[in-house]
Order: sequence, then C-alpha cells, then structure tokens
Amino acid sequence: LYLYSIIYFIMLNTVTIKDVKTKIGEWCKLKRQTQNMTQEDLATALDMSRLTIQKVENGKNATIDTLLKIAYHFDSLETIHTLLQQEIENSNRTSLY
Repeated sequence: LYLYSIIYFIMLNTVTIKDVKTKIGEWCKLKRQTQNMTQEDLATALDMSRLTIQKVENGKNATIDTLLKIAYHFDSLETIHTLLQQEIENSNRTSLY
C-alpha cells in the first residue's frame, strides 16, 4: 500500500510536455493582455500570423524560434537564459560527499 501511495504521488506530481506547453500559452496570453495587445497586435509586432500566436496560447506545437521571439518581445529572454545557465551550473557541480 505504501508503494502504491508513492507511485500515485509521483504520478500526480509529474510535469508533462503538455503541462509546460499549456503554461507557456497561459504566460503568453497573460503578458499580451497585460500590454493590452490583441493576438493580431502581437503577431504583427513579431512578423508572424495571428494563428501562430493562437496556437501558442492554446498550448499547441510551436517552434523554439517562435517561443524565443515571444520571450524577447516580453523581455523574458534573459530570464530563460538565466534559468538554463543555472541548470547547467547545477549539473556541472560535483558532490563533495
């Protein structure tokens, strides 16, 4: 029973690719709305189609370039870079124990 509880807990706390794509979409929509932009406004600013923005916001497949352009537009590119750099640094550290 204890093992099943652990497995159930792990299954509930596992982040999926779909979860991340959904969060990216929520983030994009929130940032866009915070700046009082329509999907069309953002698409025009990024030289892409409104449908591309709609797909991102709905958690559908998007290219890395599209996501990075959106992040750059909303001044979040450095945040992403910093997060990745920290992950790299944490991976390169060796335990002293």
